[in-house]
Amino acid sequence: MYKHKTSLIAIALYLSLVGLSCAVEAPVDLWKGLIGEAVSEGYNGMYAVACVYRNRLENNMPLGCVAMNKEKLDEFVADQGQHYESISKEIISLVFDQGSPDTTRGATHYENIEAFGIPYWASSMHITVKLGNHTFYKKE
Repeated sequence: MYKHKTSLIAIALYLSLVGLSCAVEAPVDLWKGLIGEAVSEGYNGMYAVACVYRNRLENNMPLGCVAMNKEKLDEFVADQGQHYESISKEIISLVFDQGSPDTTRGATHYENIEAFGIPYWASSMHITVKLGNHTFYKKE
């Protein structure tokens, strides 16, 4: 019994040291950007967008969160309510602090092509997944 318990503790320690934390940290207010970019997509869409930001930062790319630069982002976030603040903060914690799985299959870009059309940069990339209104891309 004691030997088995020791093995479990060793495994837990190993897992805590590898892979359960992310190699990059989320910018402090990224949870607001997540609301600004994907609140209309619900939990799964917001989670996927957070994965893209993690992938971008892990690949030494700029964050690319356009919503973070919006003039009235704080007002928009406040209008969405406490519920979405809690959800977005939980998602950021899962994706960045706990290293949760990437639902975008390594995507570093996304766009709502139904609303905004196919972006110029998409021609050199391939689609990894489509979730809700967002199409996710990465380089070939």
